[in-house]
Amino acid sequence: MAVSEQEARQLVAEYQEYQRNVEMFQEQMAMVRNNLMACESSINTISALMEASQSGNYESVIPVGSGCFVHAEIRDFSKVIVNVGSGTSIEKNADDALAFLKERKEKLEKMIRDLSESVAKIIQNMNQIESRLNSKN
Repeated sequence: MAVSEQEARQLVAEYQEYQRNVEMFQEQMAMVRNNLMACESSINTISALMEASQSGNYESVIPVGSGCFVHAEIRDFSKVIVNVGSGTSIEKNADDALAFLKERKEKLEKMIRDLSESVAKIIQNMNQIESRLNSKN
């Protein structure tokens, strides 16, 4: 069944809206992935520090940003300051901080899965629109 000119314009507008949504979701996924990588890095660092403190080794290399590190001696690893969102940080013991970060990691992974599913559905709708437009010819 052929598509009318008016319907074709409407389908093109809908397709363009879907494209904008896909781009928006992809940007959100990139931000979530960055947060996920930072979370994983924190989990690995806290785990390594916990292992080091249990073995009596209180020296470590600490990242200070821009790919730079300093050698440091950690005197007390009983408490970790964790950002809990909205610019708020709280002090937790190392085990609780690790549990909090692992929970955050799971939530971030779920966000990525949900965003990926949304993108897949939108792309499916875009493919249907393309099929409709191609049936015009």
